Amino acid sequence: MSYKENEVVAKFTKGNHQSDCKKYTTDDLLEMFDQSNVTKNELGDFEDFTVNECIEHVDLDSVALVTKDLVVTSECDDMFVYLNEDNNEDVMGSFDENGDAVDYNDTEVECSASLDNEFANESI
Repeated sequence: MSYKENEVVAKFTKGNHQSDCKKYTTDDLLEMFDQSNVTKNELGDFEDFTVNECIEHVDLDSVALVTKDLVVTSECDDMFVYLNEDNNEDVMGSFDENGDAVDYNDTEVECSASLDNEFANESI
């Protein structure tokens, strides 16, 4: 994984419209990273696909879902989107350390204010 956990702004799990912390949506991703390539590593290498290609519109009401697990980070005052390689497995069959089934759709992560600050700076 190329990003550091303390730099995470929001996580998007495949098949969802909102971030795991329920604060941001795929619309926010498109607004912030329109046509940006997904970041591959800290060396500045990029995947051969864009953030837009990771979002699929599923109905006429413009509901858009992510097609890959994504992580938005804030590193050195810049924003990046990485693939969340921790979640690339089929999470529906996952279990915690006690052997209990884990439903990642109900898991909430704390969101950072970094994306809010970035939106504020963009609108100035």
